[in-house]
Amino acid sequence: MNDTASSSTQHAPGLRARLVVLVLAVLIPAVIAGGLLMWTVYRQQRDFVERQMTETARALSLVVDREIGQKEVLLEVLASSPYLRSEDWPAFDAQARQATRGTDTWIVAFGPDGLQKVNTRLPPGTPLPKGAGRAPGLSWTNTDGGRMQVSNLFHGAVAKEAMISFNVPVDRPNAPSLLLAAGATAESFGQVWIDQHFPQTWTGSITDARGVIVARNRNAAEMVGKSASPLMLGHLRSGPSGVASTRTLDGVSSVTAWSTSPDYSWSFVVAVPLSEIGGRARQSLFLGMALGLGFLGFGALLAIYAASSVAKPVERLADTALAWTESRPPTPFPTGTKEIDALAAALNEAGNKVADQRAELLNLNASLEARVTDRTRELAEAMESLAQAQKMEAIGRLTGGVAHDFNNLLMAVLGNLDLLSRRLTDPKHMRYVDQARAAGERGAKLTGQLLAFSRRQRLEVRAMDIGEAVEAAAALLKPTIGGAHRLEVSVAPDLWPAFGDATQVELMVVNLALNARDAMASGGVVSISAGNVTVAAGGRRAEGPAAGDYVMIAVADTGEGMTPAVAARVFEPFFTTKPVGKGSGLGLPQVLGLAKQLGGGVEIDTAPSRGTTVRVYLPRAEVFDVVARSAEDAPGDTALRGLKVLLVDDDAGVRAVTVQMLRDLGCRVTVAESGEQALERMREDPDLQAALVDFAMPGLSGGETAAGLRWERADFPVVIMTGYADLEELAETWAGPVMHKPFSMADLAREMARVIPK
Repeated sequence: MNDTASSSTQHAPGLRARLVVLVLAVLIPAVIAGGLLMWTVYRQQRDFVERQMTETARALSLVVDREIGQKEVLLEVLASSPYLRSEDWPAFDAQARQATRGTDTWIVAFGPDGLQKVNTRLPPGTPLPKGAGRAPGLSWTNTDGGRMQVSNLFHGAVAKEAMISFNVPVDRPNAPSLLLAAGATAESFGQVWIDQHFPQTWTGSITDARGVIVARNRNAAEMVGKSASPLMLGHLRSGPSGVASTRTLDGVSSVTAWSTSPDYSWSFVVAVPLSEIGGRARQSLFLGMALGLGFLGFGALLAIYAASSVAKPVERLADTALAWTESRPPTPFPTGTKEIDALAAALNEAGNKVADQRAELLNLNASLEARVTDRTRELAEAMESLAQAQKMEAIGRLTGGVAHDFNNLLMAVLGNLDLLSRRLTDPKHMRYVDQARAAGERGAKLTGQLLAFSRRQRLEVRAMDIGEAVEAAAALLKPTIGGAHRLEVSVAPDLWPAFGDATQVELMVVNLALNARDAMASGGVVSISAGNVTVAAGGRRAEGPAAGDYVMIAVADTGEGMTPAVAARVFEPFFTTKPVGKGSGLGLPQVLGLAKQLGGGVEIDTAPSRGTTVRVYLPRAEVFDVVARSAEDAPGDTALRGLKVLLVDDDAGVRAVTVQMLRDLGCRVTVAESGEQALERMREDPDLQAALVDFAMPGLSGGETAAGLRWERADFPVVIMTGYADLEELAETWAGPVMHKPFSMADLAREMARVIPK
């Protein structure tokens, strides 16, 4: 038996032979695969360059589109200028120069007689050209879906240089139309090569709608103004984008990619010489072949060395292992191989490590009970936080639903009081009406607080300066804070922009400051501060902010503070410690609702005899929004007279009072009780001029009804009215004007006049 085993061992392949075979078995398929890979790389290199060209052409075409789009936006904004419509040329000249300051664009305004009235390219006061001549070869292209016209490249009759013009008509009621133009030199479009780091060996061209070169990165002085080659013009007309083999106007054989704007019909063309594409592919192939041969030779040598260096230490390790059978501890021995030496050392250290691990296990068992206790406490805190969040969400949904029904009731009450006040002449009776209206308005304010808590109010969210809102609130508070109290305001100088609704943020600061004042009956200090804060993750309550960057508004007082029991309930609606009639219990819930709706949170730091600090976190924005505001003329008594309005509301009380309001405004009213009935009225009566639609209705919602009315007539004016609306559902179905119940006749007149075409 032993002889048979010995014979089998002698004829078995040795470790060296097995290692050589293993290495060669790995290397040979790898070399074959590498050769195939290099051939594939060679084939794919050109495809890669073509894709890169196509992406570059598309990206730079979007950049050119953006430049033209900015000029369209500039013209549309200036076209709405009251100075332009009233032909106040000096004032419009100053406005246009301010709008184009720091750009390569100039503005030209043409009067009804076709002559220039404003030209911002000339210094102020310079006499304008008297002629109304047309530059030779000038033609226009209408933009897709817009009013603006884009000219081809032409040489200006006055400036004597290549330029592009962008025109927008300015319609005026009962007066001849004007023409507003923006001009830009062809040279200004060449900045795209520098801004976008365009490769110097590539040739890029921007062409207008006729295929004339407007800008070029190579030989621009010779090529600008020339038409693309007939072959290239055929490609440009064949489709909005593509890749083809062409010859540039310089005579270079190239692969060319193009992308044409669907809005302005301008194209961006990228050409790469064939020599550059082929050179890269050949270079990749040769490099791959050299690397493959090198790896093959190196692998063969490595296999021989590895076989020899591994076999000898293993044989020595086998000889040494015979001594371990005598129950002696293994001792390290040098073999010249790192892994085998490490194995020998590991055998020597194994006993010590087992003992160390046994000691660690005993220590772990001793501390396990304490760790379980800590985890149990953390779990209980997390469950408490979750329960609080679920409770607040449930209360928010309940209060939002109550606000819906209550606003409909208030609409009927306040609307009828508004109508009644217009019909009473006795001051004694008017006093009763005014008292009833004041009570109704208090109810409307209460529902507004409920909607704020339930996060269903519609906010005008923008990136704003929180410091300005704090300063504005402080200015309102100074006369009312009281002589026994001192107001301190601190705003960090480097405050980030943050998302918020300016009106709601100011109101929130005022309410928190008044709460702080009321907490100090004998006087004290109310401190308002704003600063930048970065919140780390973990360990926060449901009403607190998530991890991230915020602008924090802190309102602090030096009053008596709150007990833990009171502090745990301050965000519950209608919970208050003030006497009956002194507070609604909706102040802090409203603050929490606003902060959460904006994506932030609220924290309260308080203790008995230590005062209270309320911290509101508003999420950081990147940059400030610039809000353009234009004054709106208030509607006169006859602004809506004779207007035929479709009123849609399922609530009979609201429907009745709204009908009478519209009739008092001089409107003719057609009534529908549902969205389906409203669409029938629309089809039956082509004389309808506008619609006032309730949002929350059975069947078709207000947003769906408005969409149906707009389907019948695309430009049909619609105003949505609502006492409560799910903001996500409203945003999905309607983006137009919204009027919140309850509203007065003046509110109704203003909103209806705003949507009626002038």
